[in-house]
Amino acid sequence: MTRVVSIYLPDLPTDRIRRADPSIPPEQAIAVIARSGSKRWVSAADATARKAGVHVGMPAAKAQALFRGLMLVDADPVKDATALQRITLWALTLYSPIVAVDGIDGIVMDTEGADHLQGGELSMVTKIANQFLAKKLTPRVAIADTWGAAHACARATSRETVIVPSGET
Repeated sequence: MTRVVSIYLPDLPTDRIRRADPSIPPEQAIAVIARSGSKRWVSAADATARKAGVHVGMPAAKAQALFRGLMLVDADPVKDATALQRITLWALTLYSPIVAVDGIDGIVMDTEGADHLQGGELSMVTKIANQFLAKKLTPRVAIADTWGAAHACARATSRETVIVPSGET
């Protein structure tokens, strides 16, 4: 039976910024700011910023007023897309010959027949999550019988890994 892994990278923009500048302290809160004309809003916020109440869609000025030490960085969708493509190619070399970009914040792969090479599904998704964390990327990994189920499970929970048993989608 087909098994699909979805890797959701909810903090890809802020993770990319941290990876590009290792001098940013881990406790530094980061918010990515998008623009449309004169309107500026938060398009991404790291965990530290979210804990302080900063959220996607919030006006940039309000986020800055809410969190005095907040680092604001202009959104760069091209750099985010390039980073996701590189991450996808890296995943291709590690896990499965069928790996693809999934939207602007994820990766999907067909792992049918590959889990036994990793010690089973639990071991495989745990290893995937740990390897992404080691690369300073925040992952949520889900495995299910279909792309839609894996995609939804990776995005609908705050858990690092989700396994939907085969046949129970």
